[in-house]
Amino acid sequence: MLRAFLCITFYLSISSPSYAHTINWLTHDFAPYYILNGKYQHQGRDESVITLLEQQLPHITFNRLVIPSGKVTQELANKSATHCALSLYKNAFREQFIHFSEQSSTTGLSPSIAMHKGLADSLEVPSDKAVSLYDLLAEKKLTLGVSMNRSYGEQLDSVINNTPDVDIVIRPTRNSLASLTYMLNLKRLDILLGYPSEHHYLAKSMYFEENLTQRAIVEAPPLSYGYIGCTKNEQGAKNIQLLGEQLKKIKQTEQYHNVMLRWLPAHLKPLLESRIHTTKSKNTSPKL
Repeated sequence: MLRAFLCITFYLSISSPSYAHTINWLTHDFAPYYILNGKYQHQGRDESVITLLEQQLPHITFNRLVIPSGKVTQELANKSATHCALSLYKNAFREQFIHFSEQSSTTGLSPSIAMHKGLADSLEVPSDKAVSLYDLLAEKKLTLGVSMNRSYGEQLDSVINNTPDVDIVIRPTRNSLASLTYMLNLKRLDILLGYPSEHHYLAKSMYFEENLTQRAIVEAPPLSYGYIGCTKNEQGAKNIQLLGEQLKKIKQTEQYHNVMLRWLPAHLKPLLESRIHTTKSKNTSPKL
């Protein structure tokens, strides 16, 4: 009996060595990607994707660590420990110290502007068409709100930094977008730059959704992608391979689809769906 038990134990120990471990996820207090408190607790987009992955991997322990958002890449670069994070921007510099998933873990609309519905009506800005940020700043002379030290992409950053006589309100505080949303509702600024899901969550949680609306921006790319990143060491390589395999599965599910749309306003959901469909069609078309 003892011999049989030892044989079974030995078999289990050699049959799944890469699975009997913990994946440490770096999370942070940044709604609507991670919602740590309040009415919509645990309904954040990114934390919901982690939960879908966890359901696919019941033999893995998922440990969630809350750290300041500005320290995520710093922690990932520390090879003395192994961490993973969701929805990271992938570039050549970061690939030097982070293992990235081949597939994107999140797909969303690129930055948009939020404004008062009354202003949108007076400017005759249709809800189903993108607007030019340059035109709103240079021609309409609208006051823009932005968060300090945040990049919105090369083209949008160029518009903000190079358009002459731009009236900009910048907030450096930790909850800068919430502060700017409050100012927008009070009409102390005209337009606010951020991501669509951020605008929608803040307007909804602050009970401003009846007053504010959003518009897509001509100067922004159609979609923004985030990837899973893990520490660039041996265990991180195993983790990213395992998580990448599960990403392919969950991205085919209705649950994943609903998570991507969860924090978008109704009039922008069809836009995200159509752009994702267009991108898939291009990627699956024959190459000459």
